[in-house]
Amino acid sequence: MPHRYAEEDSDLKAQRTPLPARQLAILLLLRFCESASTFVIFPFLSELLALVAGGDDAKVGYYSGLMELIRQSITLVSVMYWSRLSDRIGRKPVLLLGTFALAISTTSFGLSKTFVGLVLSRCIFTALNSNAGTPPDLRANITELNSAPSGVIKSMVGEITDHTNSADAFALLHVPWAVGSSFGAFIGGWLARPHDHFPESFAEPIWVTYPYLLPCAVTASIALFACFIILIFLRECQTVTAGYFYKTRSFELDDETEPLLRSDTTASNTLKTQEELVPLRSLLHKKTLIPILNYVCIASLHYAYNAIQPLFLAMPVSIGGLALPPRAVGLILGTYGITNSIFQTFMLGRLVRRFGVKAVFMAAITAFIPIFTFSPLMNLVVLTEGFCPAVWVMLAVQLSCALVMELGYGCVYMFITAAAPNKRSLGATNGLAQTLVSIGRMVMPVMASTLLSLSIVHHIFWGYAAYIVLVTFTVGGVWLASHLPSSLE
Repeated sequence: MPHRYAEEDSDLKAQRTPLPARQLAILLLLRFCESASTFVIFPFLSELLALVAGGDDAKVGYYSGLMELIRQSITLVSVMYWSRLSDRIGRKPVLLLGTFALAISTTSFGLSKTFVGLVLSRCIFTALNSNAGTPPDLRANITELNSAPSGVIKSMVGEITDHTNSADAFALLHVPWAVGSSFGAFIGGWLARPHDHFPESFAEPIWVTYPYLLPCAVTASIALFACFIILIFLRECQTVTAGYFYKTRSFELDDETEPLLRSDTTASNTLKTQEELVPLRSLLHKKTLIPILNYVCIASLHYAYNAIQPLFLAMPVSIGGLALPPRAVGLILGTYGITNSIFQTFMLGRLVRRFGVKAVFMAAITAFIPIFTFSPLMNLVVLTEGFCPAVWVMLAVQLSCALVMELGYGCVYMFITAAAPNKRSLGATNGLAQTLVSIGRMVMPVMASTLLSLSIVHHIFWGYAAYIVLVTFTVGGVWLASHLPSSLE
């Protein structure tokens, strides 16, 4: 099935198709709900797990890790299933069920008094929520979470955009996650234990029995509101051609709009391919696997960076860090998160139209080389010269490279969308990508942290062996990116 990302000068100068604002806004609302529901528990999670553990703070890390392991294991199965199902019954019912699961899961979490109840609540979140993004651990920061929009939402974005505006649409997916993470964390911290903080307004026994119900209920109510919006206003894509959710006129696209994944309905064989689901084994060929493997590569390197960067900033100088205080670390990471959302929104589309999608992705994956190189260089400067202005300059350059690196996500989403055999395989294609990325999400942070510890303990390559290994992986990633097509054909 032919589809092409036009890079000719005439296309670059052509007027861009307006984004389907109403439908895209609904998808962005779902991202906000997902982010808020994920982050609302973080301010009180350690305290709640300590209560569940009988006051034993030493078990908090154990319980948190066990909960995350169970969730990640479910993700390996659920993401592919729901993405594949959306190819069969349509995107709208799957997104509706996933958003409703957010409301049920978050409310159940606020009502849970045992560890089993907490795990089951979060498992509902994962097992039924097809639009679940990257579930974080307690060390996560906003940059880690911005990089994983859901398979079904990405499929819909690919279906409602064309080659002139898809980069802008994918870039916008960063914004609601960033806003939702801040909103969820604020609500979770401000409204937890309302009986203690606002005794006159929350004097009822329910707030004493369930001290964390209020913040969970607030985010759950937003998810229920999103369910109403989906049911009434979200229009089904032409993934399925029958059923309650199907609409003849599906999005705000005019007759001249050419979707990113288009179909030539004049050819009978192409029409047949468009209307039929392809078997999963049809995705296991070079055209589809190369973009997916590049997605796995950039995501895995990013997870490794997010695992060791907070450690690097806070570790003592003598063992390879910068020894920055927690407040400074939080300020640096928080400022980066806000800057990143703005940068992705306004720059990704412009750069893709100017240089082409492959060139931007190549620059993004190459940016990992200075990212991993500057950490040991900063430590060496601090050891020899002290914390001089040059260190702050190098840190600023490192974070600037990280901004460039995150441009790669929007690019690889476009490659994956264009590599799908047809529209009805978009869900399966994105589901396969999310499943493989989930494996990298489980493995890479642990591997990077372990490498860093081994490097320091055994003084391998002066304690910098972890960075050397990651730079080597990056070189392999650049080689893999070179095999991407020069245009989205």
